[in-house]
Amino acid sequence: MPRVVLDTTLKELYDRDSSCGPPGQIALVQGGPSSEFALTSKIPRNTKYLYHDRNFIETPLNISSTEHAKLQRAEAVNYLSLIAQRDAFVAGDMPVIFSERQNSGNGTARTCKKEVERTMRALVAEQRPRISVVPSPRETAMVADGIDLLATKLEWDELEGFPFAVDPDTHYFLNSKAALSNSGLPSPKSELIELDSTSADAMDCCSTCKTHADGLCIPEDCTGVRRRWLNAWISDILTRIYAHPIPFVLKTQQGVGGGGTFIVSSPAELSKLKATLSTVLLPKLLSSVVSPNAYLNPASLILSEMVTDPIGNWGLTFFVTRAGACVFLAATHQIMDSGKAWLGSKISYLAQAGLKQKFTPIMEQIGAWLHGHGYFGPCGADILETIDSKDPKKKSTAMKIVDLNVRPSGSLILGLLQGHFSGRRDLHEASVLSVTTEMTRRSFIEKLNEEYREGRLVIVSWAEDVECRTNRSFMVVGAPNAVGLEKQVAKIKHLAANGEL
Repeated sequence: MPRVVLDTTLKELYDRDSSCGPPGQIALVQGGPSSEFALTSKIPRNTKYLYHDRNFIETPLNISSTEHAKLQRAEAVNYLSLIAQRDAFVAGDMPVIFSERQNSGNGTARTCKKEVERTMRALVAEQRPRISVVPSPRETAMVADGIDLLATKLEWDELEGFPFAVDPDTHYFLNSKAALSNSGLPSPKSELIELDSTSADAMDCCSTCKTHADGLCIPEDCTGVRRRWLNAWISDILTRIYAHPIPFVLKTQQGVGGGGTFIVSSPAELSKLKATLSTVLLPKLLSSVVSPNAYLNPASLILSEMVTDPIGNWGLTFFVTRAGACVFLAATHQIMDSGKAWLGSKISYLAQAGLKQKFTPIMEQIGAWLHGHGYFGPCGADILETIDSKDPKKKSTAMKIVDLNVRPSGSLILGLLQGHFSGRRDLHEASVLSVTTEMTRRSFIEKLNEEYREGRLVIVSWAEDVECRTNRSFMVVGAPNAVGLEKQVAKIKHLAANGEL
């Protein structure tokens, strides 16, 4: 296939603002940790910086060891390979650090690196990242690799004590839902539910707790103060939620990957939410708050009004430089599943000039707030557009930020492929989509050989799960117009599901 030339890269964006002095060598630590599972034998689960993905939200407290291993393996593929490759694709000529998703020896580091390099070969040589593979983030050899600072997508407990481009506590705070709620930025009205205490230490409770001191949750058969504390807080939180008028949206403090957001628009949905909160989420969430992380408020909940009748669901991506300038990258349309989890995005390249003008005011508001907290780097904002209720003629619109992803977002890649698709191939519509298939990368490409060879299809990540016999991928497809894009996306999904066109 023709090599991809990105319009810009994270390396070039980090190097802007020479007046601020040299930025030093920044390395990107790819992927992210799990607060539900140890991703490998050398990557324990996060217990300080808690994140609430779908596995944390939905995995029952008492699952079989077989099911636990299956979910753990899928989580490792997702965080350490699938998302890690996609984000590395836009890095440019800078160090990127991957973690092995298996620590079984037998050349697993070489296998991981080979898989990543195969994806990155789609790029022109001068824009390919410099790849390192380590058993765990903790084993990053900064001196040997000439690295000055690390930049992460999510915070790793493993990396405490390393030098960062942005302070980890600050970065964690900026990605919290409470930070957005209290930022003064245009966002839905909200109410914050916060803990004002933590449970007792397991060793200061009953014999059951002492036996299970390392468990994810306070044991169900705890007979001491920890269970009484947990039950009291669950009751208090449910009472406050039930008192909130329907409709509303409930979010956990650090929801990621489609987890931690609950939309309640009927009494039936409220009852379903109560069951999820009382039996799975709240026991985990509240039990996870301990003295070392209590100051981060990881268990806060946000009750917010629902934005009704939006006329636009936008994904804004941009970069905040060290001097606080904002570089517009793209405004995309979000593609969500029934549970409001992100499935992909689509972009109209010919509309980007007008959308840049439209979104510059809110982009600069967000950028100024982030810069005020010392942040520089990529950012994504989920924005709902509505008819402005203050305009009697109903001709103007209002923007509400419903989520801030102060990190590389899933749609970032679309903004950097405008030249590749629209400028050089007259493909003015494009979409990034997630694909799961039993086909190998080679057989998948062979079936779409024409699209691949002509540069109409770009694979930005491909991760094999040999034990599950499935492959997962993020890919970007381009088409001349919206109708053509819809047909091309349908074709790819059909192939992924059936193995044939």
